[in-house]
Amino acid sequence: MMITTLILASLLAAFVPFVSSRPERIVRQAIVASTIVLALGLLAGVPPLFGSPPVAWAGLWYVDAFSGLLVVLISVVQWTATLTSRPFLLEELREEVVSLPLVRRYYALLALFVTAMLVTVVSDNLGFLWVALEATTLATTFLVAFYARPSSLEAAWKYLIICSTGLALGFVGLVLVSAAATHAGAMSALTGLRWSALHVAAHDFSPSMMKIAFAFALVGFGTKVGLVPMHTWLPDAHSSAPAPISALLSGVLLNAALFTVLRYKALTDAALGGGAYTDGLLLAFGVLTLVVAAAFILTQTDYKRLLAYSSAEHMGFVALSLGLGPVGAVAAVIELIGHALAKSMLFFGAGNILVRFRSTKFSRVAGVHRVLPYTGGLFFAGILMLLAVPPSPLFMSEYLAIAAGIRAHPLAIMAALGAFVVILSGFIRLVTPFLFAPVPEGGAAHPVARGESWNLSHTAMLLHLVLLVGFFLLVLSGTALPFIERVTAIIS
Repeated sequence: MMITTLILASLLAAFVPFVSSRPERIVRQAIVASTIVLALGLLAGVPPLFGSPPVAWAGLWYVDAFSGLLVVLISVVQWTATLTSRPFLLEELREEVVSLPLVRRYYALLALFVTAMLVTVVSDNLGFLWVALEATTLATTFLVAFYARPSSLEAAWKYLIICSTGLALGFVGLVLVSAAATHAGAMSALTGLRWSALHVAAHDFSPSMMKIAFAFALVGFGTKVGLVPMHTWLPDAHSSAPAPISALLSGVLLNAALFTVLRYKALTDAALGGGAYTDGLLLAFGVLTLVVAAAFILTQTDYKRLLAYSSAEHMGFVALSLGLGPVGAVAAVIELIGHALAKSMLFFGAGNILVRFRSTKFSRVAGVHRVLPYTGGLFFAGILMLLAVPPSPLFMSEYLAIAAGIRAHPLAIMAALGAFVVILSGFIRLVTPFLFAPVPEGGAAHPVARGESWNLSHTAMLLHLVLLVGFFLLVLSGTALPFIERVTAIIS
């Protein structure tokens, strides 16, 4: 019942922007609605993480520890993204970059996007899950095209076409799973495509058919995860969307898409009697994604695209970790949590930088910490978190993955380590002048003004930083291991 209430509350939040005609009131009401979704998300997602049995309802919802973790992450990031949207949109309203109808559309689509992600991670029915994941594409296409510039319209079309093609391939995987279940006599009117029922019966499914089904699912849904070579929509979409939306795309949508892949992995592993096949595919795609993303990171000229390629890199590392067995799965869970918090934090900061400097190009932005001292300091801290500098939880995930794979898969680990060196070099080369070089003068019409007031975006960034450090301490002390083990028991 709590899950249904959460979904309905998130859906109703899409109608909140149309209640008032005053921008300030619309923003306040959106924050209230987002806070309600946060509270309900924590109530629904936290209990399974701490040992409560999985929650199933009417063949629609199924919330285990993995689902609960993603519900919590989505709820937290949607709330901080909504907080960050306030100063971002009000400033653009003041400068007449956006209008009142656009503000309404923004908050309505944001709520629909969040609803679709929540439905994706709590769906028991694989068909319903597929529909929800496609709904995330439809909602975010309009958000990517929010500014209706030629570049953003091109990015939106690219995003829609590539992701819909990927989901069409994922649908073939769904059909093959249905055929395997029917052939094994496990499909019935009562169970349908319920993942929880299919998982119990999957040991009787045709191994060859499930191998093909997982290959389609990995390539198809892996398109939305951002795995190479299906990643090409990601840098364009992330760089064109408003910064809070980029935070949601990178921080939690990629995790929701990976959730879908791992549901199919569980069925395939049960049918094959082990995870060697699926682990091998994840390992291969993970290494490829890491290496290719590292090469693009080294040559970026746009800081939002840099963060986008970094998202692909981190999802590649998660896929690699998942291919390394149980210890790698622990690393993957830590990475999912750490990346969701760190990357969304950085996109919040990127929004503040874009508003002040009016550009996403490295060549036109410098001395951020002098111009925007709060944003610059928090952005620098976020970069350190992203680069796995302790006390970043990403340090723990990378250490565990390297330890788990160095003997069994030395070539893959060596490739990953080489990619990490390239990524570190790229970030140092690009971000150092971005943050610390002398401040550009700016044009006569738009001089670069120094100084800023503390606003909700800084509060959101600081909250993410506190959560990151706190999570690192929980992992280091062993306090977080029980709930991490509950999640890894489901996905490994």
